[in-house]
Amino acid sequence: MQTKSGKPIHPIGIGTWNVASRRNPNVVDDKYGNVEAVHDNETSEIEAISYSISKGQNHIHCAELYGATYTNQVVGRAIAGFPREDLYVTNMLWKTSVAKGQVRPTVGKMLKKLGTDYLDLLYIHAPWQDTPWQEAIPQIDELIDEGMVRAFGVSNFTIEDMKRTQSIAKHPITANQMNYNVLHKIEVNQSFQNFCKRHGIALVAYQPIKRQEVLQNATIQSIAKT
Repeated sequence: MQTKSGKPIHPIGIGTWNVASRRNPNVVDDKYGNVEAVHDNETSEIEAISYSISKGQNHIHCAELYGATYTNQVVGRAIAGFPREDLYVTNMLWKTSVAKGQVRPTVGKMLKKLGTDYLDLLYIHAPWQDTPWQEAIPQIDELIDEGMVRAFGVSNFTIEDMKRTQSIAKHPITANQMNYNVLHKIEVNQSFQNFCKRHGIALVAYQPIKRQEVLQNATIQSIAKT
């Protein structure tokens, strides 16, 4: 995985979950359904992202529903002052945007909000059982052929899910984003890692410190002090 200009991506990406957003305690729903956009901290959030990029973190991860679809706009403002070809900007399709005919307009909205004309990597957010996520694959293939998307990945996919994807896709799976850290390795076992390595699929860990839980772990703190 590298940027359009050929630069390697930083091993630690900039995650944007919770940027320009908050959970509405009055709405009982899943983790995206009760999120609303917030404009109060935009300036500091933009400065934080820009500062990280200035220090070499060129991998920025977004998702369609982050910040009730608003986070992409904040990220777009943060990356505006940097050479786009030196950045690796990724995004994720939610279940409402994978059906036939939905991917292209969704990606178009992402690009407009980000202020760019291509994504480096487009993920399918999850292999939902109640949603035809497979229909997104040929649509993503088309966008890769046209240059709107440089590569595609999956998230929360098992080995069987990846095999099913490979049987449909024209282009290879570039990455699989998984919940993975030193305290949580259930899904990413040795067989999973071997499969990804054999097929050239990069393992991208989300929640690598699990919102400070890893850093607060007594064993981790003990190791850090030695």
